[in-house]
Amino acid sequence: MTAYLVKRLLATVPTIVLVCIIAFLMLRIVPGDPAAARLEGPTGTADYTEEDLKLIRAKLGTDRPLLVQYGDWAFSLLRGDLGKSLFDDTSINQTMAHRLPLTLELAIVSLVLSTVLAIPLGVISAVNQNTWIDYVGRLIAITGVTVPLFVVAIMIVFILVRFFEWLPPIGYRHIWDEPLTNLKQLAFPIIALSFTRIGYTARITRSSMLEVLREDYVRTARAKGLGARAVVYRHALQNAILPVFTLASFQFSVLVGGTVIIEEIFQLPGVGRLLLGSITTRDYNIVQAVVMTMIGIILMVNLIVDLIYPVIDPRIRYR
Repeated sequence: MTAYLVKRLLATVPTIVLVCIIAFLMLRIVPGDPAAARLEGPTGTADYTEEDLKLIRAKLGTDRPLLVQYGDWAFSLLRGDLGKSLFDDTSINQTMAHRLPLTLELAIVSLVLSTVLAIPLGVISAVNQNTWIDYVGRLIAITGVTVPLFVVAIMIVFILVRFFEWLPPIGYRHIWDEPLTNLKQLAFPIIALSFTRIGYTARITRSSMLEVLREDYVRTARAKGLGARAVVYRHALQNAILPVFTLASFQFSVLVGGTVIIEEIFQLPGVGRLLLGSITTRDYNIVQAVVMTMIGIILMVNLIVDLIYPVIDPRIRYR
């Protein structure tokens, strides 16, 4: 296991370096000047001269060769320093520490909720294949897959507010300050994110269960007189759950990206909304920091999932 862990960690290095280079270069290709955005301010209008631009570029360091800029940024990353915002000189480390917990909370809670709801839905559909129960389950799954996230979010707000008069508290409170208020405030976005992910997990669970239920050992268990519940949950589901667990790591990556839309719709102070604002102001440092942070989290989650595989299925061995 130790040798495998070392190999996996070494294998992530090229991925991180490649993402580093792409994130750095792609931002420089996009039209726009951080110095001009800083002089224009939030209003987007200001009177300034070419000399003003040169002074700001020299202060920000954007007038230096790209190789020098990349080298400084890469060495800062190795030290754990994400740098400062090009727009207002605030520490990106502090900004990320304030905003990242919200984004991770949205992704983790939505993943857990969608998985807990989707697995029983997929199992019930598989056990009742080609019945009205199966058709209803498949309809729910297909709806979750096909309807865009922003449409789901708007419909959830409309239904819960219009028909149930459920209004979440205004503003945002961290979960460690006011847990109950925090969950009330994030209820709408969590429901929206979960609904869009239920469809994928339910379909994979159903397909995997149908395949396992046709295996010889399942038929043997039934022939020995085991009850339907024991056959489904003790034998079939245990062997069908591995693809679902694999999908969960991918779902987490999608959810992290999906928070960009959700945070903007519900005006939540998370990393996704920070990313959108930073792209508008051409704040290269923040965009690069967000991209690298998300890539690091996703790679870590994938590694953890791989390490848990042997716990779920003892037949898997890493060397």
